[in-house]
Amino acid sequence: MDIREQVLLSSLTTFKVGGPAAYLVTCERVEDIQEALAFGRERSLPYYLIGGGSNVLAPDNGYEGVIVLIRTSGVTFTEEGNSVLVHCASGVSWDDLVMQAAERSLWGIENLAGIPGTVGAAPIQNIGAYGAELSGTLVAVDVIEAATGEACRLTKEECMLGYRDSRFKHELNLVVTGVTLSLTKDGTPKIEYKDLLALKEQGVDLSTPLAIGKAVRSVRAGKFPDLATTGTAGSFFKNPILTPERYAELKEKYGEVPSFPHPSGVKIPLAFVLDRVLGLRGFRQGPAWLFGSQPLVLALDREGTASDAESLARLVEQKVYDATGITIEREVRTMPQK
Repeated sequence: MDIREQVLLSSLTTFKVGGPAAYLVTCERVEDIQEALAFGRERSLPYYLIGGGSNVLAPDNGYEGVIVLIRTSGVTFTEEGNSVLVHCASGVSWDDLVMQAAERSLWGIENLAGIPGTVGAAPIQNIGAYGAELSGTLVAVDVIEAATGEACRLTKEECMLGYRDSRFKHELNLVVTGVTLSLTKDGTPKIEYKDLLALKEQGVDLSTPLAIGKAVRSVRAGKFPDLATTGTAGSFFKNPILTPERYAELKEKYGEVPSFPHPSGVKIPLAFVLDRVLGLRGFRQGPAWLFGSQPLVLALDREGTASDAESLARLVEQKVYDATGITIEREVRTMPQK
């Protein structure tokens, strides 16, 4: 366990913003995570978990607590007939796991290729893309109870997964240390998503997990800014889920609005609202802007700050509400202020 003081959060997040953290504890083992949590308890300090730092907006004035940086490693594959149980440490890169599974011709997570961040963040967000969600393959999640350091395993049902939501977003005392998935050797391509269908029509091979993963990464690359020059956490907002009645009202006001069936109602693409209804594609406010290829993505120039991102996010939220009456939710998490 490595402990450092006054480390800039901007060096740990893909938004590239954030002031100093009082303590940064790098954890390469589950035992390190337990010790890091105990370190904070002994000093009556709050803690915050960071894996890849790809889904968090860190405050400009820093964090007066313990940043627990998850860098655990290890993946195991266990065959059970046509299925393969995959157990992975929370600090492993998610896309590395997708690649390892695809190289073994295992189906189930290939559509989730290219998503930044670590495996530990996957169940927290119930990550999803291109017609797939983590919930489709999740078996169990290993956690530590922060107040006691005790470890246990939660079943998929106990994780209470929803659309970009889970139990872990609401019970911050639960620290994810490992994830178990069930993948299959006999899957079939899931390419109903329009971008993948377009590639198929162009003759792109989509017959294997490796091929689909490669295609998905290619599509994603065109929808996100270059992290080498721009700060971003990817899609900043969730797609709204409306009641059928509310959706009908929206269609009556704005004409045909794309939609997708959802167990809780009708899901609409917020990018459509931002672009076609509000004309916000590429909208800029100072150093903060909505990416031209995908207006769900909030980006920052190098000189941008967390306050700049927050200001634009609030403006977008207000504009959507004023035009549609929809209160949009954020996908990106905002770290507590100092």
